[in-house]
Amino acid sequence: MNSNKTVNRPKILSWLCAGSIVFGASWFVMLLLLLISEIRGEIPLHLFPRLVLDYAAAGKIFLLGAMLQTGVGIWSVTMMWQMKKAGFYLYALVKTLAYFLPAFVIGADHLTFPALVTTTIMISAYGIFFTTKSYHLKKQEKE
Repeated sequence: MNSNKTVNRPKILSWLCAGSIVFGASWFVMLLLLLISEIRGEIPLHLFPRLVLDYAAAGKIFLLGAMLQTGVGIWSVTMMWQMKKAGFYLYALVKTLAYFLPAFVIGADHLTFPALVTTTIMISAYGIFFTTKSYHLKKQEKE
């Protein structure tokens, strides 16, 4: 299948997506290891930060939900890699849920300022890119 439509992905988007995929995959693996440790009944406390240990205390269902949420986040980034705007909206929703959901389930101490700043910067970076890209595409169509 040969398509006339080529993907014109700027380098900054490539770097953002690659970083998000690596970070997301790392987070997924950490949650998977925590789930396996939880099932075995032996959580090595020195391996996981306190925040992640709180995830284990929330239960296996919460861990599975966090893993699913991370997987959907990675999928949304791959959609943005393919220049699909829907990926941005899905990413924004998933990242917002990922920030607030642990606070509702585990406790308000999971609403940390560094996590808020990181979440806001990432959503804004992708958002600025996709709004600017949409504006330029619409402008080119009018010409």
